[in-house]
Amino acid sequence: MNHLHRIFISLAILLSALTLNAQENIRIEDSPAKLESFFTFDVLSSLNTYSPRWRVGYIRDIDPKWKVGLNLGCGNKNISYTYFADKFEEDYKLWEIRPELYYVRKRSQKATTYASFELYYINHKDVFHNSSYIPVEGGCFSYDQADYLRQKYGFNVNIGTFNNLGRKLGLNFYTGIGLKIRNNSFSDIINPEPTECFERDMYDDFEYRQKEGLRAGFNFSIGLKLFVK
Repeated sequence: MNHLHRIFISLAILLSALTLNAQENIRIEDSPAKLESFFTFDVLSSLNTYSPRWRVGYIRDIDPKWKVGLNLGCGNKNISYTYFADKFEEDYKLWEIRPELYYVRKRSQKATTYASFELYYINHKDVFHNSSYIPVEGGCFSYDQADYLRQKYGFNVNIGTFNNLGRKLGLNFYTGIGLKIRNNSFSDIINPEPTECFERDMYDDFEYRQKEGLRAGFNFSIGLKLFVK
C-alpha cells in the first residue's frame, strides 16, 4: 500500500467518524432552522454493468449551512442483476466507502441546493479467465486464469439538489468532477504466454481490466438518490 493510498484511507476514516459523531450535543430547538437527517439509496449504482453495487447512505445536518454524509457500497455477482452484460465474473466482489461534506447554498420548502466535497475508496476483486494483461514491466501476456484487484481512490467536488416529494420522501440529483488514482494488479496467474495486445478506445475496458499499475486522472460523478427523512 503506497503513501497516497494510506492518506486517502485515513482521510476517509476521519471524515466518516465526523459523519457519525459530529455535533452529537446539538439541540434542534436552539437552531434557527430545523435540523434534519435522512437515509439515502442510490438509484443508479446498481445499474453499472462493469462494477454494480448497492449503495446506501446517511446524511445529517450539523447546522443550517452544513451537512455530513456517509455512503457505503457493496457488490457481488449474487446480488447483481446486470450479470447478463458479461463485464465481470463469478468471483466479483466490491466494497466502497464515501464520506461527504455538504455546504447548503439555498434552502426552501421544496428544494435544497448544495455544493459538496466527497472522498472515496473502492476495493474491487475478481478472477478473470482466458484473457490478457499488460504488466508494469511492459509487454502483453495471455493467461488461463488470474486474480484481479482494482483499488480506486480520490475525491469529487459535486453540486446537487435535494428535492422534496413530500414530508418524508425526496430525490437527490448530483454531478461533479474530481481526481482519481487507480491501481490495478494481477496475481496467481495461470499459464501466462506472450501475446499481442491492441490499445482500444479510451472508453473501452482495456485499461480497466487489462493494464496493471498506477494511473491518475480526472473523475466525473453523476447520480440520483432516493432519500427518506
